[in-house]
Amino acid sequence: MQQFIGLSWTRPVPWKKFHSLSPDIDVASQQSRTIRYQRDMIRRHVKTEGGTLVREIALIDVEPDRATSEGMAALEKVVAAQPKDIIFTYIDFAAGYGWRSNHFLSDALHDRQTHPLYPDPIMIDGSLFDPFGHFRTWRDREQEHIQDRTDHARRVLAFLKAAPERSNAQSAAALNEAGLHTHSGKLWAADNLRKFRNLHAGEQGRRTIK
Repeated sequence: MQQFIGLSWTRPVPWKKFHSLSPDIDVASQQSRTIRYQRDMIRRHVKTEGGTLVREIALIDVEPDRATSEGMAALEKVVAAQPKDIIFTYIDFAAGYGWRSNHFLSDALHDRQTHPLYPDPIMIDGSLFDPFGHFRTWRDREQEHIQDRTDHARRVLAFLKAAPERSNAQSAAALNEAGLHTHSGKLWAADNLRKFRNLHAGEQGRRTIK
């Protein structure tokens, strides 16, 4: 009976504070619909092939808009530890409309047996899941988030204006505690808040607090 390893991967969404995945594929599938789709596709394929799925791996990259070698570094360690007769199977998103190309994935598997799968839509929980429709929706949400940048800056400036006596470090801590993080979803620190204040000095009506 042929043995398979299933590979699923996705990208972070910093402004949604989505930076990590559980190493448990079933938990990761609850964290990410993209991972859920890949897991289900791979399991169906292995069952159809009459094979055994000996391991399932969920990876998250480090950049939200592109594949990186750093994101695939964990995979290289896994590949090196597996026997040569194992087949690695994954969804080849680039096979449909060029979405989410990841040559680092193919580079890591260049000397191994692979079975890439075409990203067909499938039923998940009674609804048709189309990965490309899913990606388009997230692209549109990202554009909406970018357009919200001005409103976000105004909210931060209003928060700062309410307590002008605070230093950058104190203001950064207060912003983080209030859940009003940077526009990209990161935590404030004295340095990036200083840069933000300098950028919006005219709107804030005063120069940066040292």
